Parts: sequence; structure tokens; C-alpha cells
Amino acid sequence: MGRLARSLRPDSIRWLLGLTTLTLCSWARCLGTGSFKIDENYPSERFGTLLLVAMFIGWGLAVSGWAEMVARPPERPRRLAFVGLFVAAWMLPLLSNDIFSLFAHASLSSQGQDVYTSAHSFPSSPWFSWIGERWRNSPSPYGPVSLIAAWPSVLGGSNPWLAELFLKLGWLVPLGVLMEISFRVFSGRPLFHVLLWLNPLFLVEGPGQLHPDLVGVLLITAGLLMRGRARGLGGATAWSLATLSKWNFGFTLPWFWLSGTLTRAQRRRRGALLVLSLVVLGAAFYAPFWRGPATLVGPLHETGPASGWSRSPVVDCIDGAVRILRGDDRFHPDPLTTEAIGENLEVRAVVWQVAQTVMQLLALAAILALARGLMRGYDEKGLAFATGALVVALVTLASPKFQSWYLMSALPFFGLSCPPAWRRWWVWAVAASVSTEFSLALPRAATVFPVVSAVTTIATATVFLGWFRARFWELNPEEVQTVQVVEGASL
Repeated sequence: MGRLARSLRPDSIRWLLGLTTLTLCSWARCLGTGSFKIDENYPSERFGTLLLVAMFIGWGLAVSGWAEMVARPPERPRRLAFVGLFVAAWMLPLLSNDIFSLFAHASLSSQGQDVYTSAHSFPSSPWFSWIGERWRNSPSPYGPVSLIAAWPSVLGGSNPWLAELFLKLGWLVPLGVLMEISFRVFSGRPLFHVLLWLNPLFLVEGPGQLHPDLVGVLLITAGLLMRGRARGLGGATAWSLATLSKWNFGFTLPWFWLSGTLTRAQRRRRGALLVLSLVVLGAAFYAPFWRGPATLVGPLHETGPASGWSRSPVVDCIDGAVRILRGDDRFHPDPLTTEAIGENLEVRAVVWQVAQTVMQLLALAAILALARGLMRGYDEKGLAFATGALVVALVTLASPKFQSWYLMSALPFFGLSCPPAWRRWWVWAVAASVSTEFSLALPRAATVFPVVSAVTTIATATVFLGWFRARFWELNPEEVQTVQVVEGASL
């Protein structure tokens, strides 16, 4: 390790120290609370405050080091990527309790029990007590590919250490193989590896916290690495499986539809192949879980204002401003508690609907700008940029729900093409979006809890709206290296 440290640049050292600090914080939280569980298992206010400070310091180091690597990519990022993966692999639950819901859904679905149309079977899972109270009545939001990919955790029984160990082996070994392949295929593209494999967001929320979005990233990246004849069928298969792992990966459709096609006839054939692949694989992977149409629509009931909660930072900021103007002092920070009933919840639903409509119109403006750019012509890099920007517009602006790990689906495409305005945006987006989860280090009654929650949410909302014109409407075509594609032309 000493020789490794001497060979690292200062930015790489800060990045590695930051990741190590966050990993140590995850162990400190577990030891301090006596449990892996995050929800309803909060440390004391004093310990939680110290933990929060350490988390912000670690995150600041990791992001600042990574920001310099984005500006000046290291020539050989391979060693850094595998060191970062090794450090993140030791991380325990710290920023999310979702892993225990995943364990419960995997254990039940592996036994043939329904997890999509209702939560009636959840109490029979050994992980039921580990699930946060607000999620115990929610169907599984994960696609069938994610559920099946999580089945290795069943080998751990009800032991959280073993369940997480088997899941990490099942996910991180293929990740390491794919990383090695990407370093060989994209050997001349260090920015690809910096934006994806060295990204603190990816390392913490993927290998660290084991969100199922990691499965989708693996599949999407595998599709990007395919060349020649494999690009069509292999890309369609990768895209379909990724979409069946989590719905937001379906937004990457433009790349897998248009990449490598030269004529309208080729695009029609590629489109038909994508539809056929999604239908066939969807039927195959949903077959063990099928309980009728509710299997598809059941999980969607928890994503909007009708469910009584919102996680879109911009909408939450608008909601907070309206409450301040109304002088509503009865509002409780948690909208699902008994205090948030009656007129409060009804008013919030109206505010959410209006605010979300405005955000969707803003997302539409961004999409129209991207479509205009594609109609002018594109090459591989221009198409990759448009696909990544589309994903960001949809998950940050149009979606009624946001979590930082949703951004992972856009990273492989920006690795292929990332204009300067977007490089700046990504640094701030990574820094702000993950920090919104740091308040989980505090008990809900902590003095600084509402301050931390408000500041990080406002910061994230500001970043989502920041540089909008520069990111979507005022891009110089040379920044994404687009070239005109005409009938019969060659990429």
C-alpha cells in the first residue's frame, strides 16, 4: 500500500481517503447502534452528529478528488478503479435501508410467493422486522431480473452478514470482470472509466450500498461494449434485461435503437428487434412471478403524490415554500406520520401535482432540444451524449420520485461523451444528491436534522435546475463531436 500511495496523484489520494472514511463510517454506525438496520435504528444525537460530520468530510474528500480526475483524467485508471472497488466492497449499510427490502423480496420470490401485487406475504420473511415501517405495505419496486439477481442472498438465511456476503459475491465478481473488459475495449478513453468506475456515486451506491441499479449498469455497459454483429441482438438483449431490472433503464433506448444504424430500414429493423426482445424476455422473466396485470402496475402505486409522499427535490422545495407562505406549523417532517393528515395532506397533493406538471414541462423542453440536435445529425459520441442527457432530464425533472442512485443509468453514456458544461454539472450533482441521505445518521429529534435535510434538498434542487440552457439548449455541436449522418453514410 505504501508503494501504491507514493505512485498516486494528490487528487487520487483524497478520493481514496474519502471512500475509506465513508466505509469506516458504515462500520462505526453499525457498531454504535448495534445493528445493520438503518430505518428506525438511529444513533444518539451526539454520536450521530459526529458521524454526520465524518461522513461530510469523507464525501468532500472523495468528490473533490474525483472532480480533479474529471478535469484531468489519469492515464491509467485501471488500478485506481479496482482499489476503489475493493474499498467500497467493505462498506456496510449506511445511506439506505433498501438492502433489507431486497433481501425480503428475494427470499419470498425464490419460494414462489407474490411480492408484486401486494405485501401480504412479507411478514413470513425472516427480513420483515428489518424493513422500515413505511415500506412494509409496499409491493416490490424491483424488476424480475433484479429479484433473480438477488437470489444469492437467500444462501445467507436470516444472517445479515452472510446474506450481504453472498449478494456481494454474486454482483461484484461479474462487475470486476466487466470492468476489466471495459479497460481493454475502451483503453483509449480514460474519461469513460473516471466518470463511471471511479465515480463516488457509483462506488458508494452501487458496490457499497448494493442498490439493484448496479445490475442495470452492468447490463447497459455490457451492451455498450458490444461491437460488430453483436451490437444488434446483443445490445437489444442487454437493454431489455436492464429495463426488466429497473424501469429507468428503459430511458436508454435511443442508443440501443440508433447506434450502428445508417438507414431508415435499419432503424425500423432495430426497433422491431428491441420490441421483440423486451416482450420475449419480459414474458420469460415475469413468468415465475405472474399474478395478472397487477404484477406490472402494482409497484407503480408508490411512486407519486397519491401515495402520500414525494422524493423529488425540486417538488419538495416548492412544497416547503408553499407551507412557509401558508404559515402551516402543523406539518411534520415525515409526511406518512399521523400528524400529516386531513387538510395538510390534501393541500400537499395539490401542490405536488402542480409543481410536478411544471417540472414535466421543463423536462419536455430539454427533450425537444435533444431531439433537435439528433435531427441535425449525430455520430457515436453525439448519440451517447443525447441518450445520457435524456436519462438525466427524465429522472431529475420529469420523475415524481428521485434517489441519487437513479443517476447511475446515465453514467456509461456520459463516459463516451461529456461536454464541459456537463462535466461541471456532474461534479455538483454527485456531491449534492448523495448528501441528501446523510441525515439518516441522525435521530429524527436531533436539533440539526431539519437543517441538514433542508440544506441538502435545496442544494440538490438547485443543481437539477442549474446550467439548464448550457446543458440542453446552448451546446456547441463541436463539444459533442457530432457529424452529419445521411442515408448510406458510414459512422
